[in-house]
This record gives sequence, C-alpha cells and structure tokens, in this order.
Amino acid sequence: MKLTLGQFEPVIGDKQLNLRKMEEIMEQAAAEDSNLVLFPELSLTGYFIQDLKEEMAEPIDGESIQHMQTLCKKLRVYTVFSWPELGEDGLIYNSACMISDQGEIVGNYRKVHLYDREKEIFSPGDTFKVFDTDLGRIGIMICFDLDFPESARSLHAGGADIIVVPTNNFYPYARFQEAYLKARSMENELPVAICNRTGQEQDLVYFGESAAYDAHGYQLKKLDDTAHAATVEIPLNQEKDDKLSYKANRIPQAYRKLTE
Repeated sequence: MKLTLGQFEPVIGDKQLNLRKMEEIMEQAAAEDSNLVLFPELSLTGYFIQDLKEEMAEPIDGESIQHMQTLCKKLRVYTVFSWPELGEDGLIYNSACMISDQGEIVGNYRKVHLYDREKEIFSPGDTFKVFDTDLGRIGIMICFDLDFPESARSLHAGGADIIVVPTNNFYPYARFQEAYLKARSMENELPVAICNRTGQEQDLVYFGESAAYDAHGYQLKKLDDTAHAATVEIPLNQEKDDKLSYKANRIPQAYRKLTE
C-alpha cells in the first residue's frame, strides 16, 4: 500500500481553508500514485473548538464530508480524515471516517479514549472498528487511543492488516508517540501509520513527526516538525514470527482484572 502522511497545520474554525489544504495534499498524493491519504485529528476544524463546537460539528452526510467524497472520487484516492461529528443522537464525537477512491463512505470511527479537555466537547465512542477495503482490512484509532495497548490489540483481534492513526500530539509527548508506535506495531505484528499536525494552538505546540512502521517495528518514514506531506510504501501481510504467535499465545482468563 502507498500511503500519504498529510501533515499540515489546521486553522482553528476555518473549514474552507483546511479543506483547501487537504485538497492540495490529496492532489500531491494522486500525482504520487498513493492509495490512501491520512490526515491529522480534527483536521477539518482545529483542536480547541470549545466555543465553536455547535458551529463546527457536522453529521456524516454534512457538506464538508460530501466535499471530501467528491475529491476522493475525482482524484481516485482513499482518505481517512477527522472532524467533530454531530451524531444522530445529538451528541458530538471526535470522529474519523474513511472514504473510498470511488467517493463512498467505507466507515466511521468515534474516538474511545478522550484526552483531558476533549471531554468538555465530545462524547466517547465505545468500539474499535476494522473496515474492509480494496486495499486491505484497515483499523482506525485516534491520538490518545495509541497510549492504550488494548486499542491496537482490539483492532488486531478484529483482523486488521494495518492501523492508521490521525492525531494532534504536542510537546512533551514526542517520545511517547515514537515509543508507542514502535511497540504497537511489534506487539501486534501489524504496520502502523500516524499523521500528526504541526503549529500551535493556545499553549500547545504540535511537533508533527508523522511516521509509518512496518509489522516488525522498523521505521519506514518519519517527518520533521514542518507542514508537508510525504508518501511511503507500506508492506501488508508480512511474514510473521511463528515462535512469537502473540494472538495464539494470549491467555485471556489471566487478564480478568483488566475488565473488572
């Protein structure tokens, strides 16, 4: 799979500008024969939307999502992008949807682990999803989900061939991101790709460093702290180490306290 890390700096509250930036990245990806473009968390709106949440939130059939569907079909690329989703229940979720290269919505994931002030805006999701595509079985988690081994393990158990992670990660957590990316790929024997944003909002400075790791924990690509996109070839279905066999060697009954 050829995957484009669409690292950029969203502008708070400016959907149209952010959509134009994403379109430029998607055009670059199409020129590089990329299969899928991964964008940062809340790439449509920016992060601190406490005072704008009703204005920024859209349903999954909203105008911005329809615009992204049109772009995917026109440019023949898949995308995973994140926005404040207005749910059918009236609640707002930190969501990421996958759109196919035919402009169809493949599926939608709602962030399970909400970080700090995100709880002022969003309701949590309650399940990890793996989506069947022509590219393979793709699992999605968002930002803080990466810190919890159970997130990636759930996607592994669901049959994912790769995990993609939109994120808004900031200093001092750069070393956390790097360590967790490598660990999640190694402990699940799955490739993992993350797209982080750049720039600053309020007192948070985002460090970028979008990256991709293969199923053995080897780094395939890592960006710096500047806004730019890059495409990386990610091997799927790599040969596994039969002696490890993590899935087969799990002992669920010994982990009861994790769910009590």
